[in-house]
Amino acid sequence: MSTVRFEKVSVDYGAGPVVSDVSLGAIAGEWLAIVGPNGAGKSSLLRTAVAAVEFTGSVMVDGRLTTTLTDKERARLVAYVSQRPRYPQGMAVFDYVLLGRTPYMGTLASESTHDIALVWEALSALRLEAFASRDVATLSGGETQRVSLARVIAQRAAILVLDEATASLDVSAQHEVLEVIDALRSSHNITVVSAIHDLTAAAQFCNSVAIMDRGLLVNHGAPVDVLTESVLQEVFDPSIRVLEVNGDPVIVSLRSEEAYQ
Repeated sequence: MSTVRFEKVSVDYGAGPVVSDVSLGAIAGEWLAIVGPNGAGKSSLLRTAVAAVEFTGSVMVDGRLTTTLTDKERARLVAYVSQRPRYPQGMAVFDYVLLGRTPYMGTLASESTHDIALVWEALSALRLEAFASRDVATLSGGETQRVSLARVIAQRAAILVLDEATASLDVSAQHEVLEVIDALRSSHNITVVSAIHDLTAAAQFCNSVAIMDRGLLVNHGAPVDVLTESVLQEVFDPSIRVLEVNGDPVIVSLRSEEAYQ
């Protein structure tokens, strides 16, 4: 099924809720974008999907409560890229991507030929073959971001949870990675839930969009219904404009009139 469902989820780190009573879901094969200003609660909501933060309410993946799953069971269902991944010192790119296959290995088992093939496939998808023997710690921010995505692609979970997974990439690399994720979603019927700042990318790649603001879910629906000037101006800024280029939406923030005076 590869479905995700957040039901009345709240997160509170002790100084008041950062996520408040959010109910939201994504069906199999859907790409759900979660957008909103900084501090809206997007990352905290995503972290509940992998039980990385304490929360109230419930999160179900593939019809199972995340809190009832073992770490290995959860990792077979959900692959997660955090906003700031940690990279072990001295680990080669190939070995780091191979970590995505850990949920399928026994305690003392080594990687299989199938595991190795999936790692090379993931590296190839993101044009990282030449980096296979490089120490992850020596790569640039954009390169390490692609390596993190390669790891979750190799993981072959039914659900991808991505927290600003393309934030460190330049414009062309960002588009390339989004295309890879979209092709993987389509070919394997994978469900993608991603926090994303690029509203244009959300409009062009995602099936549905949820807008969060100050911990609350304020809008949810198809991109054409949610990513409108009137809706976005209420949450972001009155200068937001939704343009059309070759039939595709492009969302920009214009300088205010005062800036020209």
